[in-house]
Amino acid sequence: MTPDGELSIHIEDVAPWKPPDGQPGRGMLLRTNRGDIQAVIHNDKSSKTSKAVIWVYGARGGFVGPGNGLYTELAEEMKSQFTSLRLDYRFPNDIPECVMDTLAGVSFLKATDHSEIVLVGHSFGGAVVISAAPMSEEVKAVAALSSQTYGAS
Repeated sequence: MTPDGELSIHIEDVAPWKPPDGQPGRGMLLRTNRGDIQAVIHNDKSSKTSKAVIWVYGARGGFVGPGNGLYTELAEEMKSQFTSLRLDYRFPNDIPECVMDTLAGVSFLKATDHSEIVLVGHSFGGAVVISAAPMSEEVKAVAALSSQTYGAS
């Protein structure tokens, strides 16, 4: 928390992490002042891009849903066009903390020269991305899929 009571998060380090079995992409831990965030990045290292998508899950977090792997499939299929980052929540179903996790993902992408970021959220994740988007000028678009509105500001 900042001195004026605002929530804040910053990345202190990025470390390798092994994603769950069967998950494509490169796993990493975003080590933040609020705890570690597990993430999987999908990119084509031979194709430099400033465009990225952060895929945000429902209330339980994880890396499987929605649609039994839709985000994973899309991230892999489109990695030659843009970078994808899939995040797991530190505290699932806690909108302020999930927003902080999403903003940490934005911060990571910004630090890796991504200036055009899209946030995609499913169900609870829709409220998360709607809430997170106005907090970063790098976020250019939001897609809320089967979203709830509770918690969205």
